[in-house]
Amino acid sequence: MSSAPIPWKYLRNILVLFAPLWVGSALLFGIGGLGVAVLSSDRWLARQPLVLRDEANGAVDRLGRFGSQTELKAAQETILEVAQNPEVVASALRQLGPPDGGNDPSYPTPSEVDDIAKECVNVVAPQGREFGNTEVVYLAVEAETQERAGEFCRVLLDSLTSHLREVRRIRADSVIVELTHARDLARQKLDAALGRMRKIELEVGADLGELRNLNDTISGDGASRRTMQEIERELQIAELEMRRLEAMYELLLAGSKNARTLLISGDELLSSQPSLQRLKDGLIDARIEASRLASIYTTEHPRRRAAITTEREIEQRMLEEARHALKAMEPTLRLSTERVRRLREQHSDLSEKLTRLAGVRTGYSKLDSEIDALTDNLARAEDALSKAQASRSAALSTNLLSELGPPQVGDKPEGMSGSMTTLGSMIAGLVFGLGTVFLVAPGPTGPTFGRRLGDYLTGRRSTDPGNHTPGQRPAEGVPPDGVERRRRQG
Repeated sequence: MSSAPIPWKYLRNILVLFAPLWVGSALLFGIGGLGVAVLSSDRWLARQPLVLRDEANGAVDRLGRFGSQTELKAAQETILEVAQNPEVVASALRQLGPPDGGNDPSYPTPSEVDDIAKECVNVVAPQGREFGNTEVVYLAVEAETQERAGEFCRVLLDSLTSHLREVRRIRADSVIVELTHARDLARQKLDAALGRMRKIELEVGADLGELRNLNDTISGDGASRRTMQEIERELQIAELEMRRLEAMYELLLAGSKNARTLLISGDELLSSQPSLQRLKDGLIDARIEASRLASIYTTEHPRRRAAITTEREIEQRMLEEARHALKAMEPTLRLSTERVRRLREQHSDLSEKLTRLAGVRTGYSKLDSEIDALTDNLARAEDALSKAQASRSAALSTNLLSELGPPQVGDKPEGMSGSMTTLGSMIAGLVFGLGTVFLVAPGPTGPTFGRRLGDYLTGRRSTDPGNHTPGQRPAEGVPPDGVERRRRQG
C-alpha cells in the first residue's frame, strides 16, 4: 500500500520553520564562494602556434617530413616533456621575473616551478586532436595578466628551443661517440687485414702481379699460365727438332764409317745436306751403271773398271762429306739441346710458381674479399659519422620548431568569473540546507504518527506507539495511540 502524498501546506510550514537553517547555509556557502573569488586571481591563457619538422639530414627526399605518424607523435610528446621540464620552466621564469616586478634572487622556488610546470604549461594539438595527426602544435601557458601570459609564452618558447637544441646536441654527441668507436674498430680490423695481405705480398714478391691476375680473373687463366702453355708448345717443337737432329747426327756418324748406310736413309734426313743428297744420288747412279756394265763386261774391261773406280770415289767423297757434315752439325745439335733444356727449365719454374701461387691464392682471395667488406664498412661508418657531425652542427644553429605567428592571448580570463563562483556556491549551499531540513524535520500528522522524514532511514524510534508490550503503559510523555484515546474518551 502506497503512502499518502506530502501536503504542500506542510512543505511551506517546514520551509518557514527551518528558514534560518537553509538560508544560513546558502549565505554561508555564498560567502565562502565570494571569498574564493576574491582571494583567487585570474588566469590568462596564451597559445603559440608552432610547426614541427624532422631533421633534413639523411632525409632530404622527404624534405623534413616525418616518415610515419608514430615518429611525429613521438617527437611531439618529446616536445611536451621538454616543455614541462623544471629546468626549462625555471629558465623561462628567471628570465621573466616575479609577478610583482620586484627583484627576488630566490625566484622561482622549486615548488613554484613544479606547480607552474604541471598546471600552467602544456603542449596541445589543434582542435582537441591527438598527437601525430598534424604537424602543428600549440604551446599553451597561463599567467596572472595578459601581458605576462604573452611574455611568458615567448620566453618559454625561447627556453624550449634552447633545450631542444641541447637535446639534439646531446643525442648527436652520443651517436658521434658510438659511430666514432665503430669507425675506429672498422679501421683497426682493416689495418690488421691489410697487414696480413702485405705479409703475403712480400712473400710472393715479383709474382704479385700474377697473383692479383689470378685473383681478379674469373677463369683463373693468368699471364704465367698462358706463357707456360706457349712454352709447352715451343718445347714440343724443340724436342721434335732435337730428335730429328740426333737422328741425322747418328746417320751421318754411321755414314762417315760406311757410305752404304747413307743409301738406305730417307730423303727427309738428308734434305738439310744438299751435297750428301747429290752424292747419294750419284752413288746410286754409279752403282746402277756398274751393275749394268757387270752384266756386259768383265772386270778387266776399261769401262767396267772406270765404273768401279767412279763408285769408289763417290763413296770416299761421301765419307769425307759425312765427316764434314758431322763437324758442321755439332753446334746446331748443341744449340737445339740447350734450347730444349732451357725450355724445360722455364716450364718447370713456371709450374712451381703456379703451384705456389695456387696454394696462396685461396687465402689471398678470402683476405681480399674481407678487405673489400671492411673497406665498405669503414666507408659506411665514416658516412654515418659525417651525417651525425652535420646533425650536431645543425643542432647548434637551426630549429625544428617554427613559429606560425605571435602568441595568441585570450580576451577573457580562463575559468569562471567571481560572480559565477559566488552564485554557484550559494546554489550549492541552498541545496545543502534544504537537504538538511528534510532530513531533520518531523513528518506530517496522520498514519505516520508525527515521525520525521529522516526516521524512514533509521527505522522506528523507541518512543513510537506500539513499541511497548500489551498491558504495559506507554512511557511517560509518549502520546497514546488511537485505541487508547477512544477508550479514555468512552
